[in-house]
Order: sequence, then C-alpha cells, then structure tokens
Amino acid sequence: PLQLGLVIDTSDSIAKRLKFEQGAAADFMQKVVTRPEDLAFVIGFANSVLLVQDFTPDHTLIAHGVEQLAPAGGTALWDSVAFAADKLANHPETHPVARILVVVSDGEDNSSTATAKEAIRNAQRGGVTIYTISTREMTDVPDSQVGERALKTLAELTGGALFTPGSVRGLNGSLTDLQQVIRGRYLVTYKPASFKRDGRYRAIAIKAEKDGKNLHIYARKGYFTSSSSPE
Repeated sequence: PLQLGLVIDTSDSIAKRLKFEQGAAADFMQKVVTRPEDLAFVIGFANSVLLVQDFTPDHTLIAHGVEQLAPAGGTALWDSVAFAADKLANHPETHPVARILVVVSDGEDNSSTATAKEAIRNAQRGGVTIYTISTREMTDVPDSQVGERALKTLAELTGGALFTPGSVRGLNGSLTDLQQVIRGRYLVTYKPASFKRDGRYRAIAIKAEKDGKNLHIYARKGYFTSSSSPE
C-alpha cells in the first residue's frame, strides 16, 4: 500500500507554468493512487507551507486540492519537506506501507527555518523515500543548477531519484516514468545479527549485478533504529 505526499512549489518564480504543473500533477496522482488502501495528501509551499488536502484515497479531493494552489511569495522548500516527511512518518499504520514524497520544485530556498540537513534527517528517520522533479528549464541561467543539485542530494540520500524534464512540456513524461518507478518498487527486509535499538543511524549498502555488470540500485542509504520499540 502507498502513502504518498505531493509537494509543489508555488513561489512567484513558477507562476507562469503553475497551471500546467497542476494539470500534470493531478493526472499523475489519479494514475498512481489506485488501490482502496492507498492514501495521499497535497502540499503547496511559497513563503510558508500550506496543506491543501489531507490524507485521502479520493481522486476528486486530491485533484481539487491541487487546483487550490496559487502562486505567492518566496520559497520554503526545506520547511515543506520536513513537514511532509513528519506527516508521512507519523501516520498510523497496521501493516508495512511505502512512504513516498514527490517534490516538484526548482530546488531554490529563501524562506525556510529548517535546513536541508534537517529536512533530509526527518525523511531518513521516518523511512520516507523522496523523488524530486526539477522545474528548471534548459534555458535557465547556470546559477539555477545549484537548486537542481540540492534536489539530487535530497533524493539520493533518501533512496529516491531526481527527474529533470528540462522544460514544462516534459513534465508529463517525467511523471509517467515516476509512476512506473513507484509501482515497480520492492520491499526487502533483513535483521542484523547484532541488532540494537539504540536510536543510532545504521548505514546500509545494497548491491546487485547482472551478467557480470553492477546494477544501479535506488534504495535507502541507511536507517535509524528506534530506542522505544520492542524487539
């Protein structure tokens, strides 16, 4: 089952392409949230973080939430990621779920109180995988690559991936690819021989090969053990 958070940048810098992004995002959500037990929420962020639709399996409510987004102000990217990651991590569950966060942004931040490190740590603690989609256009100035590198780091350190459409018209293609990635995920579990619940971070590495060649694995780089959960 899927628990999915959609986080969309609504700062002034994307005002001209927001309408197209909203349509593409609503279509994506309809295709990826497909089971009765799947849940999703929608967040927009500019100067602050705005939850426009809480957890729901209802496509109509999700699409309506996306439609409510409007451009305004600065960019609080890290605040929105930290908030959404906590929301996914703290949602009650009775069985294993896939906690996925999809962030649509140019990667710039000028309004957050949280840092990039704090946002990533929140996601890692909650077992949240983040996929980022850059809204940077190929014609943008070179300085905008800084934001794209931030999105890549955010994705890679949480086991996700960065998608770079290169233009607003390429967004649909990237979202289609992402849909296939999300639904093609595997759940692999194990328990270390010397496992201790001490609240510390454990780094992990997953390797695979085919025909003698190493494959690139998209997976979490580690996990935090819980100091309060029973064995």
